[in-house]
Amino acid sequence: MKNHHSICAAATLLIAFFCSSAIVTGAEQSEVRKEGITFMERMPEEVIVPFVTLRNRTGKMEPSDYYGGSRGSLETGFCTVNFYPIWGLEDIAESVPFYVPDERIELSGIKESSLTELEREIRSLADKDNGNLVLYIHGYNIDFEKSCRRGALLQRALGLKERLLLFSWPADGSMLKYTWDEADLSWSVPHLASFLEQVFSTAGPGRVDVVAHSLGARGIVQALIRLSYRYTDKLILNELVLIAPDIDTNIFRQELEQLENVVRRITVYVSENDKALKLSQEVHGYPRLGQAGEELTIFEQVETIDISGISLRRFSGHIYHLFNPEVINDLTELLTTGKSAAHRSRLKATQKGGLDYWLLEPRDE
Repeated sequence: MKNHHSICAAATLLIAFFCSSAIVTGAEQSEVRKEGITFMERMPEEVIVPFVTLRNRTGKMEPSDYYGGSRGSLETGFCTVNFYPIWGLEDIAESVPFYVPDERIELSGIKESSLTELEREIRSLADKDNGNLVLYIHGYNIDFEKSCRRGALLQRALGLKERLLLFSWPADGSMLKYTWDEADLSWSVPHLASFLEQVFSTAGPGRVDVVAHSLGARGIVQALIRLSYRYTDKLILNELVLIAPDIDTNIFRQELEQLENVVRRITVYVSENDKALKLSQEVHGYPRLGQAGEELTIFEQVETIDISGISLRRFSGHIYHLFNPEVINDLTELLTTGKSAAHRSRLKATQKGGLDYWLLEPRDE
């Protein structure tokens, strides 16, 4: 038994390591001329992300410490994230097959707002008809500062300005607290379901998409299952996108029929190279929905995208939605055009057990 606990503790540490990362992408450029030579210089960039959080207020005024990892009440606001280019690294970052940070990312400000103000913003978005609201739910080992940085990265990479809303549940941001985060996620589910109901009522039918990563995917599925018993004949979500979902595959199978009642389309991104999910399987004893290879499970009602064939760029193979160009492009096409997997540009259809799924092809060199 002691050996089993030691293995679980070690696996939890490694999952945390694999789930931790910062990712950077290109910023705006300006033309600079020195000594008769003209070149492009990247400019600092500011990204503002609206958020909803269930975290406790710490009483500290520093943006990075404003909210903690304990449970609180639902609060809303806007976080400001700044991207500062690191001169000379952009060309290197683009030319190597692995991740090289070429920007410094900083949470520089938090502005509180009321839920009424947020609802007004959501209603305004629906009136503009510039695309659906995209609710982004992060995974394990993510403190508030990192959740804002990841929200800003995703908003910028996918071109979701004014469309992305971050939901930050009280994950601790500690490598040793995987089971604590699981407990906090379960506590968050009723609050997430209630908030999702408000967003659905404000934005209107078919106007809300959700992108959820890793453990956050488990939270949104559980929240939607709760709502499915009240909304038996209504679609709450347009697109449900689960990226590297840390969900027991067989439990998902049991819940899928109920989930279908409230979601128009479910897309799942999976990978054979996801080391964090392999370790999660060791901790829980059962395969995870986001795994491919021998553990790949295909569901007729789900569009499964296998990204195993593209470059890892990060050793963990777990946070590919933030830095793999192929995944970013496919997500952008999905959330911008609404095209099914069969009609998106870099997906190749294949089958397993007579059921269709799709391989994401590497970009042309």
